Amino acid sequence: MRNFVKYALLFLNFLSALLLLLGRFIPSINPFEQSFIGILAYIIPVLAVINIAFLIFWLIARKYYFGIVSLIAIAFTWNIWSVYVGGNILSKQDFTKDSTRFSLMTYNVRLLDLYNWSGKKNTRSEIIDFFKTQNSDVLCLQEFYTGNDSMGFDNINAIKYACDYPYVSMCDVNVNKRGRWGSVLFSKMPIIQSINHDIDVKGSNQLQQVDLLVNNDDTVSIFNIHLKSNRFSSKESELVGKTEIPTLDDTTISRTKKIYDKVLNNTISRGLEAELVSNVIQHNLHKTIVCGDLNDIASSYVYFKMRTNLNDAFLEKGKGLGATYAGAIPLLRIDYLFFSKALKLHGFSTMHVNYSDHYPLKASFSLN
Repeated sequence: MRNFVKYALLFLNFLSALLLLLGRFIPSINPFEQSFIGILAYIIPVLAVINIAFLIFWLIARKYYFGIVSLIAIAFTWNIWSVYVGGNILSKQDFTKDSTRFSLMTYNVRLLDLYNWSGKKNTRSEIIDFFKTQNSDVLCLQEFYTGNDSMGFDNINAIKYACDYPYVSMCDVNVNKRGRWGSVLFSKMPIIQSINHDIDVKGSNQLQQVDLLVNNDDTVSIFNIHLKSNRFSSKESELVGKTEIPTLDDTTISRTKKIYDKVLNNTISRGLEAELVSNVIQHNLHKTIVCGDLNDIASSYVYFKMRTNLNDAFLEKGKGLGATYAGAIPLLRIDYLFFSKALKLHGFSTMHVNYSDHYPLKASFSLN
């Protein structure tokens, strides 16, 4: 019996190590080409934990040579799973304002609670007050809504005048008689130009690029991004976020299949979007900041494609797991702030305010 248990554990160890090793190919294989890679990215954190557990177990059991399997898998995939943890516990966060620095905030605002998801009457006004308090030089918002002259809330002018932003650029993804949906950038620095890039093969998504005049003599390109969402229904989100094992009835099985199909299809779509976005960014000649909601986790192809030749502000100055999603699924980091090496990062913060189903990120930069 003891031998059976030992070899069963060895088999599970080899299987988990093999799957973790396959994760090494995630940055180089687009899910559009191999959808399996896209799904594998979601279980990389679990596989890393399992292999660490096996390594510790074999060390305690004094079967040191058995632990080599997990040790190899962990070492060879360090660059994939290590991006989940920010180790800057003692890092100084400096948000001092002076003439050489500028601050930037990125936030998925969930339409400023247009449909009253929060269940509170004052969420919209609280968000605007929050922006006013933070007083960021650049404010990038995703899932933004503003009404037209006759219907809805004029959120552009409300934020512009309340927070004293003289410059605004809107990137429309959808426009109808009720208003405009998309991404928006507010700035205290002059806008040189705004370009909206089509990044969806179906023509239903845009990448916002805004070039800003910084320190009156240099140009910084801000890319405000929101990639395709999985768009889980409330019941599907509830199932994904369950901490206990659900009952395997027909309804659960049907919802599980729908969740898998959505994750698979949208992972493929984001892989295609990432290719188009990366191509635009790589051809940009200015100092660069890429910020927004990628709707994908840090072990994904999308993350590594977006991060090409850029620094991740969270890894530079963040700590812990850096979760940015406040919805039903815990501990997800799907909002990011990348910047080129020509910029210096002085401070970074994930701000835990509960106005949306995401948390805002804030950073302070200067020209390097």
